[in-house]
Amino acid sequence: MDTVHDIGGRQGFGPVRWQKDRDEKSFHEEWQARAWAMCMCMFAGWWGKPDVWTIDWFRHVRERIDPIDYLARDYFDQWVQSLAATLIDNGAIRLEELVPGSVAHETSAIADKGGREYGNTAVISATDRNEFTGSEPAFSVGQRVRTKASIAAFHTRLPAYVRGRVGVIENYHGSQPLADASARGVIKPEPLYTVAFEAADLWPEKQASRDRVFVDAWESYLEPA
Repeated sequence: MDTVHDIGGRQGFGPVRWQKDRDEKSFHEEWQARAWAMCMCMFAGWWGKPDVWTIDWFRHVRERIDPIDYLARDYFDQWVQSLAATLIDNGAIRLEELVPGSVAHETSAIADKGGREYGNTAVISATDRNEFTGSEPAFSVGQRVRTKASIAAFHTRLPAYVRGRVGVIENYHGSQPLADASARGVIKPEPLYTVAFEAADLWPEKQASRDRVFVDAWESYLEPA
């Protein structure tokens, strides 16, 4: 599902504002460091429990932030909002507890429950998930492939600007957990490739360019060209 985060190759969003940090500090403000540390602590506690949390589920939560809110918020502010939504979803806190001035009278533990629903999509428990068995790749390095034009997953790592375009397999990375399934709590190994696209094949204004764009893509995103 395409959301506001997937704006690669689109115009109308103004210049990319960046600055070179002379002090080489990782965070510009103290609260950003606290936000990052808080998220890392929670992620560490949830790691290995796909029925509770996966990195792809966290990405999906961020992608569902209101478009105007997403574009206007600080990067680490988005992290805090996504962490809060995740904690509410898995029953650790209630929305009312996040209202300024409110006092939490009770807390509920994070439970590892099978059959939890994420975004109205049921997921399996950690004990019942698919094992990492791997599979033989359908494509080989140097082969021309076409990305699928339509992706139905509510979370995908295939950028919209390469869909339906032809590229060449540049590298093969073995079987890796499919992000589309991981966002639902399902660990499903699938061959992963790096696909090289000519910039001229992606954007009309790049016809004279010799640049290439490299995208990591799972096998289910691809078909023979």
